[in-house]
Amino acid sequence: MEKIWILVADSAHARILETTARTAMPAEITRLEHPEARLKESELVSDQPGRSRENRAQGHAMQEASATVHEEAAFAGEIVHTLERARQEGRFHSLILVASPHFLGVIRQKLHGPLEKSVIQSVDKNLVNESESVIHQNIFN
Repeated sequence: MEKIWILVADSAHARILETTARTAMPAEITRLEHPEARLKESELVSDQPGRSRENRAQGHAMQEASATVHEEAAFAGEIVHTLERARQEGRFHSLILVASPHFLGVIRQKLHGPLEKSVIQSVDKNLVNESESVIHQNIFN
């Protein structure tokens, strides 16, 4: 019996569900949280470099973007590490990715080798707060 894992994620939360068939309802097996994604930019950036009046707006925007990008990439890396370890342990055979279009791209950039090849489907929707039945409908119908 083939085990299919379904990753449903956004930049702060990830749920991993498991099913054995496309017709079977998936069940959640674990959650990952990334509390840093909920912090304000000022809490993420600890040291504020000196700025002149001319470059204040540009410097602030660049800092915010880089702090946000860093946190998204860090969480995507944690998710992929968890999935890779489970794949190596033989806990699943196929993987379905479900995330908002942007975060799905961040996750896909982290995938390599056999884990990347185990992905059988991607859904570019944020369903992390939805029920298992809604997730199932969006993937298999």
